[in-house]
Amino acid sequence: MGKVYLVGAGPGDAGLITVKGLEKLKECDAVVYDRLSSEELLGFVKEDCTKIYVGKQAGCHYKKQEEINAILVECAKNHKIVVRLKGGDPFVFGRGGEEIEALTAQGIPYEVIPGITSSVAVPECAGIPVTHRGISRSFHVITGHTKTSVGSPDYDYDILAGLEGTLVFLMGLSNLPEIAERLIQAGKSAVTPAAVISEGTTMYQKVVRGTLSDIAEKVKKAELISPAIIVIGDTAAYEYLYQSGDYKKVGVTATELLWKKLEQGLEGIGMQPIPICDMKVVKTDRMKDLDEELTRLQQYQWVLFTSQNAIRLFFEEMKLCQTDLRSLGHLRFAVLGSGTSAKLAEYGIKADFLPSKYTVSVMAEEFATVVQPNERVLIPRALQGSPELTAILSEHQIMYTDIPIYDVAGGLTKNIKCMDDLDYLVFVSASGVTAFFESIKERKIAIPKGIQIACIGNITRKRLMEEYGEADIVATVNDVEGLLEAIQAKRD
Repeated sequence: MGKVYLVGAGPGDAGLITVKGLEKLKECDAVVYDRLSSEELLGFVKEDCTKIYVGKQAGCHYKKQEEINAILVECAKNHKIVVRLKGGDPFVFGRGGEEIEALTAQGIPYEVIPGITSSVAVPECAGIPVTHRGISRSFHVITGHTKTSVGSPDYDYDILAGLEGTLVFLMGLSNLPEIAERLIQAGKSAVTPAAVISEGTTMYQKVVRGTLSDIAEKVKKAELISPAIIVIGDTAAYEYLYQSGDYKKVGVTATELLWKKLEQGLEGIGMQPIPICDMKVVKTDRMKDLDEELTRLQQYQWVLFTSQNAIRLFFEEMKLCQTDLRSLGHLRFAVLGSGTSAKLAEYGIKADFLPSKYTVSVMAEEFATVVQPNERVLIPRALQGSPELTAILSEHQIMYTDIPIYDVAGGLTKNIKCMDDLDYLVFVSASGVTAFFESIKERKIAIPKGIQIACIGNITRKRLMEEYGEADIVATVNDVEGLLEAIQAKRD
């Protein structure tokens, strides 16, 4: 019998989950998640974690609550640690109490890990304080739909209209016209400030402001979508948001590994990174060739890595093949850049060769002067790796085994709807360029005029030329730091 943790995922931004909640998410053997919990959080679970989607939305339930309860009970019987990941907080209209009652009936241990509730966080991230000295001394959180998710909400509008402070309606977007009209009929002033925040705390948050008399019409014209929060009261007129005149939005196409570095780096120079094309590393069928070479590492004197992904996959394959790490003792290692060198160091190995410039051509030419006659080089790398590397090595008559062990494939994220708001597009690989432009052509999405396009290195630049046109910014140093410096130099 396992234990179930009811974890509040927070209001939408994955970074707003609690530390304790994230720790349990990383440890769990099964996760049962819904529509309002950030998909990004699923990236933290173990590879062998069982993922079960039970998402619900108004009028269109994927799973009934009774079915969810049964799933949790069954998961607890088959897994040691189960996380029930719920949007916001488990006890704020999250039906966490019903799930606990089902677990208790079966004698299943559980623990509740609170989450940041959207009723406070979403208005806050839109610049609206739900309380404010001298303006609002209280706030009231109300569910915006009925028990059956259809029909009109059964409120006592006379009581609601007479409440002091701020009214916050959750999940009430479809009932907004009735809510506004009935509050006015019950005596609430028609000019009471009101705001509706769609997809709050996320990078595609949209806010519509008005008064009780016009908010419904404004929201209809803006075509806001769920999840959305309605805020009614004097504080809804506030907008406590600092806006820098040079605050730019950057659409990023990258793997998870490079996304995290770019996210931190771009935020550090005052820009907002937005992942618009998610790239995944996929092993090729040539991995079996690497398996064979791992059995005869004694034939090699060098291993050359041009990417962090190649290093990770190489050592993962060694583990799968149960290759003794001591078999690497006689080898020397060449890497392309500082990031690749740092990745190798994570495995306890210091790079023996690093080029003076982090480009494939410079690496190949300089490495060719280091390799001794009759020494052999093993090169596990990407399927779309630069042919320039092996061409130069061949010119210098260096013996090598080139094995494309992985490819990078990708697809657009839902953030692509932010395309028209972007100031920059950033690409860190040729495969990323291909995946992005193939996807937008298929969906007939146009690149906004005036957008700046930045990329790493000449290989990515050449692919960009083939797919779209000349890049505005090209990092001459082939790593994330070089790209950030190039973008910063362009802004300055």
